[in-house]
Formats: sequence, structure tokens, C-alpha cells
Amino acid sequence: MTTSLTQALVAKLHEEHPQGAILYDATVPGLRVVVGKKASSFKLMGKINNPGGCYVTVTLGRTDQVSLKTARAEAQEIRLKLSRGEDPRRVKTEVPTLAQALERYLDSRPDLSPRTKQWYRDKVDGSLKKLKNTRMDAIDRETARALHERLTKNSGAYGANGAMRVLKLLLNDTARTFDLPPNVVTRAVKLNKEVARNWAVSPNDMPALWRSLDGMEDRVRRVCWIVMLLCGLRSGDARSMKWEHIDADGVLTLPSPKGGESKAFKLPLPRFVRQELEEVRELTRPLCSHYVFASPTAKSGHIEQMCRTTTFNYAPHGMRHTFRTFAMEAGVDVGMTMILMNHRPAGVTWNYVIFGEPSLPQDNTAKGCVRWRNRRHDAR
Repeated sequence: MTTSLTQALVAKLHEEHPQGAILYDATVPGLRVVVGKKASSFKLMGKINNPGGCYVTVTLGRTDQVSLKTARAEAQEIRLKLSRGEDPRRVKTEVPTLAQALERYLDSRPDLSPRTKQWYRDKVDGSLKKLKNTRMDAIDRETARALHERLTKNSGAYGANGAMRVLKLLLNDTARTFDLPPNVVTRAVKLNKEVARNWAVSPNDMPALWRSLDGMEDRVRRVCWIVMLLCGLRSGDARSMKWEHIDADGVLTLPSPKGGESKAFKLPLPRFVRQELEEVRELTRPLCSHYVFASPTAKSGHIEQMCRTTTFNYAPHGMRHTFRTFAMEAGVDVGMTMILMNHRPAGVTWNYVIFGEPSLPQDNTAKGCVRWRNRRHDAR
């Protein structure tokens, strides 16, 4: 039985009705006033419009704090949520923007290296800058498709693909907590075709490479290039090497390579590299630095950049590609080559493989590179 509630009637309920009495409002279905021990309260009961179809009760407030008009208005809003299948008891958190989603993701991944985190930030602050303040649920297919096309035109195919991969990652991560539409990158963006770069220096060009290395005025930087060439290290790993990470047997420990601390590994340094490092030790001794390739002007304390120049037209990653090529030519099997380069072989089987001492294949690879040092370049 319903009652035509008025504000005056509601104000007297606690005085005129016993504890536990319930009066149902005739205006808003489900709205009722429940008389309690010390006060009366507005409550709404309704059914969530979803397959589960459970009933929920929501307390709107005490009658001496909330007016009947306000209670009815709030009850109507809740009824609308129920009709949409929403649970009004669940606090709806605001969907984060792209910038906020990035910080949420990075906070959840303490295992990522500082370089990897900075790479993500560079993508969001650069290629995805126009979407930084856009809520993740507001990024639609057309926006993603148009952005990818514009980035492809202005930044190149690889840069555009990289930006879309970051956007896709953050959308998936946000969808773990919030209800988002299907991933717009997956649905709308056709990534550009990518061809693996092959920057390896051919055997015929190796004498020219060695002439450029031996003629380099900066002897410390020269040895850094040699380390990348003969050890297959990434530029960042080579530049940030520390003396304390090289033991008495000439084995280098890389505590935090690409992929973070979980991918730490040890790498035997070839004899030629160990000999070259002795020259570096003497040259940098006055700096009293714990970095192998110390720099008195760099904020980090070590050489901060290795790049092509007019006198040395080779890319840092080209040294790594060249190492891979000569490792294969030296007869080092694919699995060991991947271990030496800190690549993770695909497949569960590799998790059970225990490789032997890698110093021999490392030395053989280095010898294959060094033997071209004194050869004349064949200009055929």
C-alpha cells in the first residue's frame, strides 16, 4: 500500500509511527521511508536490469537531513541507473586520461628499466601528445586511424607503429579496471609493414671499418665502439659499463640490461677487448670514475651518445648486427648467439636448455672480426 507523502507528513513520521514502520511513496516506485529508533530514513529498492537481476537497496539519507523533493529526485536518478543495468551501490570511478593511464601502468610495472619507462613517456609526450588529456573511453576508431596515418606521413612507418603499440598497450591495461569498448587500435589501425633492418658490415667493408676505428681521435669512444662490435652489446649497456662489473677473469656482469634486472646476465670479454680496456683505464684514471667509458662533461658520468658522424658512418646497432653475422660465420649456433646477445629464444623448450661456457664462442666471434683489421679493403 502506498502513501501520498508530503514534507509535513515525513517530518512527523518518527513521532507518529513505531520503530520499524515503512511507508511507501505513491509518486516514485520503490521509494520508501523507514522509521528507525532515533530517526527516519529515505530508502530506495529496485532491480538491476541485467541477466543477474538482483534487487538492491540504497539509503538516500535521513529525513531530517534530506528533503522529500531531493529524495525523489535522487531516487529517479538511481532508477535510471538500474534500468541501464548499473549497480548504484558501486562507486563509478572516472576513466583516466591517456596521461593518467600511462602513470597507472608504469606504477604497476616496477620491473621496467628507467630507459623503457622513458621510452613510453617519450611516445605519450611526443607522438600521442594530442591525446594526452583525452579519456581512454573517448578515443574512438576514427581518431586512432587518423592519428596513425598522420604519424606515418610525418614520422615514418616505424615511429607510427610504435606509437600505436603504446596506445594499444595502455588501452588494454586500462580495460582491466574500467569498462571500455573493444580496443580501437586492434579494430581500426592497420599497422605499416615493417622490414627488419640489416646494418651488419659486410666482410669486404670490415677493413674500412677498422681504419675508421683506429683513426678515431677520441680513444675512449673508440673502445666503446669496439666493445659493441666484438661483444654485441647494446649502446646503452656498453656506455654504462662499470669497472666493478668486470671480474678478475674478464667476465662482465650486466645487472640491468634491456628488460630490467630479471634479464641480468654475464658476458665473457674477448682477450682483444680486455687489452683495449687497459688503455681506457689509463686514459680515464684522472677522472676517478667507476664508469669504464667515463666523461667529464656528461651529467651521467659516462659517454651519453654514440652516433654516426662524418668520419664514422656507422650506427651503434650496426655493431650489434655485425657481431651477430660474424658469430654465425664462426660456427656459433643460433641458441648460443641469442644468449650472447641477451635475446630470449622463443618456445618453452628453451627454458630447459643449459648452455656451456660461452667464452669460447665469444672469443671465436671476436677473432673473426679482428682478423680483418690489418687487411686491405678490396675495392672490387
